[in-house]
Amino acid sequence: MKYAGIAICLAIILGAVSHVGFHLYNDLMSLTFVLGGAVGFALLKNETSEMPRNLGDGAVHFGWLGLRVGLVAIAGNAFWAWASVEKLGPALAVSMLSLFYGHPVT
Repeated sequence: MKYAGIAICLAIILGAVSHVGFHLYNDLMSLTFVLGGAVGFALLKNETSEMPRNLGDGAVHFGWLGLRVGLVAIAGNAFWAWASVEKLGPALAVSMLSLFYGHPVT
């Protein structure tokens, strides 16, 4: 039953992502931020028996941190005052990708 539930959840996620477009979910900087932070968090805990759990916790923490860093970068950039609104959407999407990358790991 557990594997059937996992398969259903993954199918729903992949269906939604494929409907919107896989290219919108690719950002190497966000992925590196989350994975690097998760590995660093797990190593910082220094508990080899709890390594997978610490890796997942670190991914969630760094996913939220990546979102905050991205939003601060967007809000603090004076460029948005005179730029077109069309450029704000993709920048917000990239800032939210770290949160998207961090949560499925747990």
